[in-house]
Amino acid sequence: MTSAKGKAKTAAAQPEAAAEHLEGQDLRQLLLTLYLKNNPQLKHQVFIYTYKGVTHESSNPFQYVSGELGPEVKKSLILQNMPAGEMIQAFIVPTATHAKDGSYEIENTVIYGNKVGVLIEIGLDNERIDRSEKYRQFAGLADAMLRQFV
Repeated sequence: MTSAKGKAKTAAAQPEAAAEHLEGQDLRQLLLTLYLKNNPQLKHQVFIYTYKGVTHESSNPFQYVSGELGPEVKKSLILQNMPAGEMIQAFIVPTATHAKDGSYEIENTVIYGNKVGVLIEIGLDNERIDRSEKYRQFAGLADAMLRQFV
């Protein structure tokens, strides 16, 4: 699993190197970096990042919104690909060492949904998952979202 402490600090310390380093990274790391990009204090929030597709040359196809969460709801990040009608939701949870170092990580299970109503849990710790087309699609989308921020 990927921790919010350490790796996020490394990425923040060297932004130009961080952008190059993101390619080929684990989807969990990309999602955690995206969550931390607009929420470095790790407030109890949900972030929804959406790729809307290219509709006009003057509009940005990438957008995001955030919202406060109740204390009983896990912090999460939703990544949507509107043209494909697909989304994943990842949950940000404390690590086993959270009490000592305050670190968080992305859970190994994400929720995948599509426009026909399919909603399934997908384990990211399976060694074959990173070779799947959907995994690469969402990793590429997360990387493209990260490139939107300075």
